[in-house]
This record gives sequence, structure tokens and C-alpha cells, in this order.
Amino acid sequence: MNPALLAQLGRIAGAPHVLLDPDELVAYGYDATMGYRGAPAAVVMAETEAQIVDALAAASEHSVPCLARGGATSLSASAVPPDGALVIDTNRMRRITDFDAERRRATVEPGVVTRDFRDYAAERGLFYAPDPSSEAAATIGGNVATNAGGPYAFKYGVTRDAVVGLRVVTPRHGLLCLRRGADDSVIDLIIGSEGTLGIVTEITLQLRPMPAHRTVRAASFPDGEAALRAVAEIMESGITPAKLEFLDDITVESLERSRPWGFPRDAGGLLLIELDGDEAEVRTDAARLDDLLRSAGGGTDSVDPARAERWWEARRGITASLAKIRPAKIGEDICVPYSQLAPTFSAIKQAADDADVVVAIFGHAADGTLHPNLLYDPSDPEERDRAFSLLPIVADTGLAAGGILSGEHGLGRVKQPFVDRAYDAPTLAAMRRIKRAFDPDNIMNPGAMWPTD
Repeated sequence: MNPALLAQLGRIAGAPHVLLDPDELVAYGYDATMGYRGAPAAVVMAETEAQIVDALAAASEHSVPCLARGGATSLSASAVPPDGALVIDTNRMRRITDFDAERRRATVEPGVVTRDFRDYAAERGLFYAPDPSSEAAATIGGNVATNAGGPYAFKYGVTRDAVVGLRVVTPRHGLLCLRRGADDSVIDLIIGSEGTLGIVTEITLQLRPMPAHRTVRAASFPDGEAALRAVAEIMESGITPAKLEFLDDITVESLERSRPWGFPRDAGGLLLIELDGDEAEVRTDAARLDDLLRSAGGGTDSVDPARAERWWEARRGITASLAKIRPAKIGEDICVPYSQLAPTFSAIKQAADDADVVVAIFGHAADGTLHPNLLYDPSDPEERDRAFSLLPIVADTGLAAGGILSGEHGLGRVKQPFVDRAYDAPTLAAMRRIKRAFDPDNIMNPGAMWPTD
């Protein structure tokens, strides 16, 4: 790395820890996406907003690629640095700087862990809805970068719907202080931009009251298509589930191999459905839901609270359980209209069968998100190549169904090659202009998300 830049980093106010040792830098060369690696040149362990401002200014002055890193739970390689990059680690910025229960608002630093914050809010009677499966390690800053969602997304919204204020450092404009009601368009550009426009240093969140009542149903179907057709019927019925999760047979088998959770191993497709609200509403919707599931051919089961929590815990751990089927995977996600869930599922399964690749598919079915996980053994290069060859097929299948490239993981480096399939030329040109307006020298997380010229 440029010696002048290193000298500047060493003079940053507060003397943040700077990592230069190659052995220490190895851990910063990857995220949770298998098969992608980078080689950063240095890491700044930031503890304050001022340190991020100074570090980004130094990187910009010397045209060194730069990106922020939180929990590194990305499944689209958006936290994999380009070779020679400066990584700004925000994990030491874990303060909840303000919590106003009366206004149901909180202000947090980007390194606050999502589950920790959700628990903190719940202890005070408030509900933070975004709950990505990686919430035990994912950070709020990373949630903002990817516009993270989760099982509650359909009813309660994704990260964007909870953000009412941001502080963000950009290469061209320096520190921006943004608030809903005044800067909505800029806030909505930053959220989901995967660190390609700037680095978020503070987030103000709107919370909700805790739902008064909950009930959970499980329904098993002979195959995945039948389960997903039932999803379409549920959504058309007017019932608004708090959660509606789909698991295929491969996913259920992997979970049961990892631990005896009690899932029905003979299920070709499984739906986990949570309803919440006031008592009368939940009772009425539950009765309607039971009738609908039975008429759709699903074996239904009312799940007691303890078992429901175990099963939601299992759902959050699917990524690890899939290693019981194959050691490695490509964790894809697409989002399609719910009427297209069943045919999209079938098309991807058929493509995987044709390529001799095992694919596990699960997802947040209420909002149309499917996660096709292409499984492979890294010690078998041919199987690995067959799995990666399915990436464009998954993308094209989702787009052909009227969907989008990503439901929640983001584009990162995994889906960046397919962006020009999803957008027309004028839209791509507008995207490039937005990128240049914030980052004219293309130093912010280059290679992720944005289409290349």
C-alpha cells in the first residue's frame, strides 16, 4: 500500500488500530459467501465517526479502493474486498446512543448486532421487525447496506421501512446527515447500495409495539409445488401472515440430520406460518388458515410456543445444516410474484437435476423470496463447476417469472454480472450517474453491485 496513505492512517485522531500483517488480513479477505476471496492491503479498526471520515478521505486522496465491514454475513460477496483495498471495520462501534421508548425510536452505531438490538428493544416492550437469519452476527450497518429483511418482512417491512435517519460518509460530499421528511430520496439510495456510495456511521430506527398474540401452524405437503401453490392461495385469501416460510424436502432432511428438531421428514414441502395481532383477529385468521391448508392438501399441526421457537431457531440455522448434504454451497436468492413461486421452484429443480446438482430451496414465501442453495463438494471440481454454471440459469428463471435478481441478499459480486439482464440501458445509465454523483473515482466497494461500463 502507498506509504503516504499508511502514514495518514497512522495519524488519524484517536489512533485506531491499523492491521497490516498478512496473517491478520487473511480474515478480512472473505465473507459468508463460499468461493470468493480478496486480498486487502490494510484494515482500520474504527471506533468513531471521525476516524471513518479521516480514513475515507485518505483512501479517496490516494484513489485506493475502500469498503466497510461489519459482521461479514453477506451471501452475495458484497463484503469481499478488491485486492489492495482498505477495509474499514466498524465492529467496535456498538453503542446504542439513544433509546426513546415514548417515541419508539432508537439511534445506534453501525456495529450493533441485530439480534442484540432486537432483544434490547423487546426487553423494553418494543419490536424491531427486520430479522435476517444471520441476526446473531449481522450488524445494523450491514442490514442498511443490503436492505436486509427476514421472515417478518412481508407484514412489517424490511430495513428501509424502519430507518428514519442516517449519518453517512461519502467520497464526494463528506459527512451527510439525513432525516425522513427532508432527505427521503437520498436515504433510499443509500439503503441497499451495499457500501458502494458511502459508509453509514449512525442509524435512527423506528420501532413498533410488540404484537399482543401469536399462533403458529405447520403444514406438510407431498411436494414443494403443492406447498407453494398453497402459499398463493393464502396470499389471495386476504390473510396477512406475520411469517410464512417454505422449506423443501432437501432442506428438511438437512435440518433433521444436523439435529432431531422434530420436522416431518416425509414432507415434500413444509410451510411454517405465524399469525399475530389482537386475540380476536388471530383466532379468526387461524380458523380460516386451517380450513385453507386442509383444502389445499396440507397436513396441519398447531405448534406450541416452545416448539415454534425451536423451529424458528432451526430455520435460522439452515445454512449450517446444509453441510450435512454437501460441504459447500452457493446461497442464491430471487424474488418472484407469489403466483409464480411453484413454477419457478419446479424450473430450478429441473435445471439442477439436468446439471446433476443437488439444490435445496427455502424462503420467505409471503413476499416471494426463494433461496435456491446449489450444493457441491469443493474436492470435486466438476461438481463445483456444475453448481456455479447454474447461477445464470437461476437469475434468468427469476427474471422470466417477472421477478428480480435478489429478494434480500443483495447483488454483491455474485450477481453483478447479471445486472444488465435485469435493467434496460436507460436505467443502467441512470444507475451509473448516481454512482458517480457519490463516488466519482469509483473507490467505494468497486466490483460489487453496480454495472461496469
